[in-house]
Amino acid sequence: MHRLPDWALSYLQRLRLEQKSPDLSFLSELSRAHMQIFPYENVSKLHFSQGTNRKLVPSPEEYIANAILYDYGGTCFANNGSLLALLHALGYQGHLVPLSDTHTAILVRGLLDHDEPVYVDMGAAAPIFEPVRFLTDSEQKASRFGIDSVRIVPDAVQPNRFRFKRMRRGELVSEKWNFDPSEARELHDLSESIERTYQPTATFMGCLRIQLFQLERKRGISLLNNSLYIMNEEGDEQKTLLRSMDELEAVVSEEFELPRMPVREAVGILLQFGVDVFAPEP
Repeated sequence: MHRLPDWALSYLQRLRLEQKSPDLSFLSELSRAHMQIFPYENVSKLHFSQGTNRKLVPSPEEYIANAILYDYGGTCFANNGSLLALLHALGYQGHLVPLSDTHTAILVRGLLDHDEPVYVDMGAAAPIFEPVRFLTDSEQKASRFGIDSVRIVPDAVQPNRFRFKRMRRGELVSEKWNFDPSEARELHDLSESIERTYQPTATFMGCLRIQLFQLERKRGISLLNNSLYIMNEEGDEQKTLLRSMDELEAVVSEEFELPRMPVREAVGILLQFGVDVFAPEP
């Protein structure tokens, strides 16, 4: 196997994986590890929004350095863009594909017969622990954890497009995302979409969001402002309201196991935007 650049070696070390041949099995290992180690979070995004020389998406080198220094992961552009760079370094063939104006995922090719791609997504806040094949609705096995699941199925109306269906307790929650697998993109093609996610009215400029799956502990853990949600494999979910900054920092450090994440600073940035994460829910 070829020698990887230093940032890619650090990335694999962070994932607790050794370099292997670029096949479907290793891609599953990479996906499963990534979902447990690199959080889906907007703390980094809030920090990136500050200053005149802000950088909207970190390079792969910056991404892994930020993970080591600050326990960062990111939202879809950072998580999927950086993972795609790692996949390319490992010898995979793949590209980004837009599902909406503000979301992108990864398609990897060359692993199945007839150049059938597989879908990988570290930025959907969804339990996609392994590559998803493009099968019919009846053939598709849902990607699930607890009461949450996702299916990637052919669009019933638009030929050659596929739809991302998000479900909870078997009931459809959202199916607004859809995509054409042939729409190959790189991060530089998505600059307008990335810029859009930094606008004052954008979702992640108006809340605090962290999510991580902890499969060894058989649970998923999620934070939205001061509401902490912990769900086990059976789907039992516990909600806790955090009352102070000290409680919030303790949860991020001890429950999420992200002690270096500068969540206090992120809460301060949101206050500058007029958002109080401890305000009562309307």
